[in-house]
Amino acid sequence: MTKAKTPHTIEQIMENIQTGDDSIRNKAFEEIIEYGKDAIVPLITLLSHPDEQIRDSVIWALCELKEHAGQALIQELSNKNPVIRESAAFCLGICKNPHATKALIPLLKDENEKVRETAAWSLVKIGYDDPQTVQEIVNCLYDDSILVKDTARWILEHIGEPAFEALLQQLLQSSRNIDDIIYILAKIASPQLDRLINLLTTTRDIQQLSYIIQLLGMLREPDAIQYLIPFVNHSNRQIIIITIDALINIGELTIEPLFEKISDESIFPINEMMPLFIRYKKLSVPKLIEMMQSHSLSLRIFAARSLGVIEDKRAIEHLIQGLSDPNPQFVEACARALGAFSNRLIIKPLTDLILNENYPIIKSSAIHALSKSIDSKTAHSLLTSFHDAPLIVKKRLIQLASYFPSEESETLLQQALNIDDEDCKMLAIQGLKHIGTEKSIDCVRSAIINENPFISDEARTALKEIIERKQRGNIKTLDNYDDFI
Repeated sequence: MTKAKTPHTIEQIMENIQTGDDSIRNKAFEEIIEYGKDAIVPLITLLSHPDEQIRDSVIWALCELKEHAGQALIQELSNKNPVIRESAAFCLGICKNPHATKALIPLLKDENEKVRETAAWSLVKIGYDDPQTVQEIVNCLYDDSILVKDTARWILEHIGEPAFEALLQQLLQSSRNIDDIIYILAKIASPQLDRLINLLTTTRDIQQLSYIIQLLGMLREPDAIQYLIPFVNHSNRQIIIITIDALINIGELTIEPLFEKISDESIFPINEMMPLFIRYKKLSVPKLIEMMQSHSLSLRIFAARSLGVIEDKRAIEHLIQGLSDPNPQFVEACARALGAFSNRLIIKPLTDLILNENYPIIKSSAIHALSKSIDSKTAHSLLTSFHDAPLIVKKRLIQLASYFPSEESETLLQQALNIDDEDCKMLAIQGLKHIGTEKSIDCVRSAIINENPFISDEARTALKEIIERKQRGNIKTLDNYDDFI
């Protein structure tokens, strides 16, 4: 037995602890510490004492004796009494005993909630200073128990930056539980931004690169934007999509530098950017309107098409102005973009374009663009140009006639059946099917006798649908031009 400079034996001290007043008890705890390792077992028996104040003093005393108490406390983690398990776990956490890690981890699925919570707290305390403990907790992310996984995630988040290295290595070396690992790293990795950016610029493995980009996006660090932007032109489409998502996550601060890179031709614009433009259209629409004045034709066309996809009313005036541009490709892009808007402002400019334009593709796009906004009178005035129109324009006019039924429309569709072009015949049959008058039925019936099996099958199917609709009393014209297309 260790000699102690105290007038009392351990038995007397234990008696004073349990029966004495606060002053005597506090003195007793100070005395028992002097017995060193011989005091461990007696103190541990008090971990289940009903008086919480005594239990707290016991934990303090055991922490003072941590060089001797560690192994005994680890053994008590398997005690049947949950109060002792909890107290032992708490004491090991305060002492930051790295040898307790393997014994504490099973307590993460202990039947007692307080034991589980205390074990998790202690692992945070230990893991903050012990890399091996961090690795053990990272391994818990692959446990079969959802409770253990969730608790491990909580522990790693609260350990914070000291857990970064182990989690990063796991991210780069494994494809399991990637979402969990990225989620945790996003909570703790901001101080390591320079390290991540270095990996971003040096990593060649596509899978690893995708994980790093995802992580940078979830960190939402504006300093990462300039390093992420070049990856929107990566050769791998998966990387492009993930980069766009990352930029969306970072926020509207990405818009200004992205357009700067596009303008100075450091990167070229791509359709995959649309979700980013739409998400932050308050900033992207003015930039796209400005891009419509670029010296680069490809950028101007991209800007016009993008504005059509975004459908922001601020673009209408500028797209209408684009209809007067000398370049037919840009005019066609503006006409297509205006088709996204249901707005009466676009009717006259597009109608004038159709009547005065010589390029068939532009006429075709303009007719389609008018479909959402045009009235019956304007539509029928356009149909009068059917006979002299180029084939590509004829197809659009056939579609337009189907949407605005009249005797003139029906006659136009009948004439379209005689055009030596499969698409025109198909469109005419579909239009006549939707009009559904007796005259239309006769025209469709006559188209069944056609040497082209596709035309014949289309006519037969259309006739069947018309008859079924007549039987249901449900013959009606189209409600929406886009439904027909």
